[in-house]
Amino acid sequence: MRARSVRSLGVAAVAGTLVLAASAAYAAPPAKGVKAACIAAHEEAQSLRGRKKLHGAREQFVACARAECPAIIRKECVEQLAVVDKEAPTVALEARDEEGRDATAVKVMLDGAALTDRLTGTAVDVDPGEHVFRFEREDGKSIEQRVLVVEGDKNKKVIADFGTLAPKTSEVAAPVATRQVPALAYVAGGVALVGLGSFTAFALSGKATERELAGSCGPRCTDDQVSPVKRDYLIADISLFISLAAAATAIVLAWPAITGAPDASAKVARTDPPWMPRVKVRRSP
Repeated sequence: MRARSVRSLGVAAVAGTLVLAASAAYAAPPAKGVKAACIAAHEEAQSLRGRKKLHGAREQFVACARAECPAIIRKECVEQLAVVDKEAPTVALEARDEEGRDATAVKVMLDGAALTDRLTGTAVDVDPGEHVFRFEREDGKSIEQRVLVVEGDKNKKVIADFGTLAPKTSEVAAPVATRQVPALAYVAGGVALVGLGSFTAFALSGKATERELAGSCGPRCTDDQVSPVKRDYLIADISLFISLAAAATAIVLAWPAITGAPDASAKVARTDPPWMPRVKVRRSP
């Protein structure tokens, strides 16, 4: 009976020793190496965040937020980690081929360094600032885009459209059919010039004859003497009338060509509006 009691007391003593050892281990402070690593990670995270290397700072905040780190450091790292998660931007990379379809076999370089060998549709971590994205296809074609990534941007789209590299067909405007000056307009213009010259010649001739008669026979000139003057003035008036009429005719005929008005006789291709249905209707016999 006494041996059993002694044995029970021994077991209880061993169990108590194990419990005390476990309690001591649980309450023991972190090892010096772990504590130093946590402090270093915390300091590095603060430095990276100050230099706007937010994704690198996030990794360090995760390292110092481990359960092995001291409570004070762990608490601050957890709080800062939540803030950096909101600040750290990401971009979504896309590429399209010449036909506007999504392209995935595209290598992407970020500021000269390899970022991804293939587009997968997942967002990529990028620190804030101006960056150069270079999209390269297997056929050697490439596109560079300079993008400003703003702090806090999430899934900012950066799209490379390889369709812009395709040669564009030059759009040549169809020549507009314009009227040419008709030959009749030139004829009318010539008649106007001849009429103007005739008017000038006969008007001057009549005026000269009138002055001679005024000096020779005065107001008592006979009809035979005055008739050449009247004839010259009549021919001058008729010539002036013909000249003005011919000039007006030439202007009317040449006006469309002068103003560049399109030729009304030119046929214009008829195009149906895009909303009209393109249906062929068969006539019943």
